[in-house]
Amino acid sequence: MKRFYIYITAFLLAACGSNMPDGYSSSDSYPSISPDYTDITIPGNIAPMNFRIENRGERYLTLFTAGNTKTAVRGDVVAPNRKQWEDLKREGNIDVQVFVKENGSWTGYKPFTMTVADDIDPYISYRLIPPSVESYERLSINQRDLTSFKEKVIYANSMVQQGESGQCINCHHYRNWETDNMQFHARQFLGGTIILFDGDLRKVNLKTDSTISAGVYPAWHPTHDYIAYSTNKTHQSIHTADYNRIEVTDEESDLILYDIRANAVSIIENDPDKFECFPAWTPDGLTLYYVSADYIAPFDKNRMNRVFLDSHTIKYDLYRKPFNPDSRTWGPSELVIDASAIGKSITLPRISPDGRHLMFSMGDYGIFHIWHRDADLYMMDLNDGSVRSLDEVNSPDVESYHSWSSNGRWVIFSTRREDGAYTRLYLTHMDTEGNFSKPFAIPQRNPDFNRNFMFSFNIPEFMKEPVTVSAGTFAKFIKDNDAQPVSFQTKKEE
Repeated sequence: MKRFYIYITAFLLAACGSNMPDGYSSSDSYPSISPDYTDITIPGNIAPMNFRIENRGERYLTLFTAGNTKTAVRGDVVAPNRKQWEDLKREGNIDVQVFVKENGSWTGYKPFTMTVADDIDPYISYRLIPPSVESYERLSINQRDLTSFKEKVIYANSMVQQGESGQCINCHHYRNWETDNMQFHARQFLGGTIILFDGDLRKVNLKTDSTISAGVYPAWHPTHDYIAYSTNKTHQSIHTADYNRIEVTDEESDLILYDIRANAVSIIENDPDKFECFPAWTPDGLTLYYVSADYIAPFDKNRMNRVFLDSHTIKYDLYRKPFNPDSRTWGPSELVIDASAIGKSITLPRISPDGRHLMFSMGDYGIFHIWHRDADLYMMDLNDGSVRSLDEVNSPDVESYHSWSSNGRWVIFSTRREDGAYTRLYLTHMDTEGNFSKPFAIPQRNPDFNRNFMFSFNIPEFMKEPVTVSAGTFAKFIKDNDAQPVSFQTKKEE
């Protein structure tokens, strides 16, 4: 039961108008607001943090205070205009107090603070996935300006598909957060890997007679003109009883390196008894991290059935491999985290821009954790090897794909904490000690957006700048050009 105490105050703030409550009951509880933006740390350049007050009432008033700047917003939808918001952020941390009038009496709820911290990369991009796995023609890659609410389509399946011939686009990625070097895959109809390299477009078929597939999950090399990929034969299964409703499993998986200038691929790892996947470079480009699972099964027509039946037992460990980018030679692989030894499975390693921290998702099994409710985020300190669960970030539901901002102070990640059904994007700030702030949903113009939007967000990536190639240009290029073959080069060892 909430405790209230009464006091009368003269609310004589001329800037807030004459209709402010002149007396109210003060609650020691926070207001119920959606999204939950109470006591969070926000970027200095973020768009207005609009929210809805969910406490029952007849009238609502929210007072924002930052330094000498005060702004009052009336109504249960709290959306300060752009000038008000920028004036508040300019002063520093923003204190917020919500007042609700019910049955003729006002209640002032416990104030909360939005702590203004480092700026964030102004853009993100992500895939928007419709609720049915069969309606992928509605799938798109979009970009969002985090400093405002502007969103645009980078490219969409519907722009090229014809009749029953459809595309499936995925795995957009950038080099060093800059969009003049980017890539995504257009699968199936008119398919190929679309690479924007120093502003020039190319469409390539990364499959050769010596590799099991075209490139799948990419990692741009930070200093040289290479892209590391996994190559995968994957299968998707829909469960009727398992609480992890969809499972994506590897039948085979290797790692390759694509030399963009030479238009050639070479093998990084291709042990037939291992599933190697999700490459990630260190910022200096001298080490490649990846995950790998030990698995032995006969290569015959029953292999996929065997893999599916064993899917709950397949667990991925974290490895790294030294690389000389000038000679394009590799050293031996090294086991970094033996997750399978403790009954866990690691996926999605991503290294912070300063090379200090490695974040990954870990669950009970498998590699496709976006459907795994047991999946949480963890972080390894690469200086001392310590690993910890990010308890201040995780929730009882899925935490999966994550990316670092270019300044290393922010992480964006996908989660299903809101309803268990749709993947949403959350931000969290990391301080200099490696501790994270309370996560919060990226702001939307309409605070009810996440409740009503029946698409999932996935593969969030930070960008320093927007993609300037139009969706129409991408579509025309894909239609007008065949995927060019690549050559195969023998792997070099040190």
